[in-house]
Amino acid sequence: MKKLIKHSILVSIILFFAGCSQNHFPEPLNFRAFEGNPVLSPGEPGSWDDLFLWTPQIVSDGDKFYLFYLGGNVAGRMAIGFAESEDGFHFTKYAGNPVLSPDNTGFDAFTVGPGMVVKDDSLWLMYFNAQEIVNFAPGRHIGRATSKLLEGPWVKDERPVISSGEIGEWDAGFIIPSTVLKLIDGTFIMFYSGGGDLALLADFYVGMATSHDGKNWRKYNSPETTGHPFADSDPVLTSGNTGEWDGAFVWMANVTKTNEGFEMYYSASAVPDRKEIKNIGYASSTDGNHWKKYSQNPVYLSIQDPFVNSSGTIGYLENPSLLFLDTLCLMYYECGHQQLDKSYLGIATAHYK
Repeated sequence: MKKLIKHSILVSIILFFAGCSQNHFPEPLNFRAFEGNPVLSPGEPGSWDDLFLWTPQIVSDGDKFYLFYLGGNVAGRMAIGFAESEDGFHFTKYAGNPVLSPDNTGFDAFTVGPGMVVKDDSLWLMYFNAQEIVNFAPGRHIGRATSKLLEGPWVKDERPVISSGEIGEWDAGFIIPSTVLKLIDGTFIMFYSGGGDLALLADFYVGMATSHDGKNWRKYNSPETTGHPFADSDPVLTSGNTGEWDGAFVWMANVTKTNEGFEMYYSASAVPDRKEIKNIGYASSTDGNHWKKYSQNPVYLSIQDPFVNSSGTIGYLENPSLLFLDTLCLMYYECGHQQLDKSYLGIATAHYK
């Protein structure tokens, strides 16, 4: 127990005194859908990403923008690719896609992705969900790959760096990375989605883990909870009450470091149906462990994007990824229509001072 308390205090101190990457926003930004949505669409029939594009992550390097995503085809194979842009709005898929693929062996034999990329000095690190069996659902492991260039070649570690919890734990079914940050003191922090049976579409929460080297990770574990499903680790963001907009589950949180702590934009659903994920909410935290949801959530709705509503069927959007420029914030997300199988990537913009 003493060790758990000391670890919790240490994590809080590290996160509170870590450096800042963005100014603090006392309230969420006011986003508006880009008129040119979608900015990226599935590939031609027979291509590696002909069915869907999921879980975008935007990365800025030099004078270019790189939009990483999980792509899938009608055969059920999933891999990671990216698209390039000069302005952040108009993208061209990389000719060498996919840049990270399953290799038919080990913990990532069937699926890799989504992949979250972070810079570590001169090396790029990619953390990705991995599935070892034929299963159209996220796997129970997070792997790591490294590369000197964003286009690769990416070299995978032989073993996963984080895995799901044991049977009975809240994240026993799957674990998906959604944000990885490197703080100015060298500490890494990862936010991830976890849950039990994906088919149930309920009780998905957001967890957090920290690392001193990017290889050895430790999940956040509150000393106040000692029994299942929170015996070995604890989520840092849970779903709301029944009937609320996030009452069924919360997941795929994008987190930004600020002067006063952290800010999160996350996906959520009021009912246990993935295609009903319509909205994005906002939360803030001083330490990364304890989050306060915005009282007027959700802050960005599917009805705000004309493309999402263009088919006349119920639309959905999820999995935000934010990029802060000088006075403009770009929020990328996955979107689509309830009665159509394909998924696309869109953008919303917000000005700030």
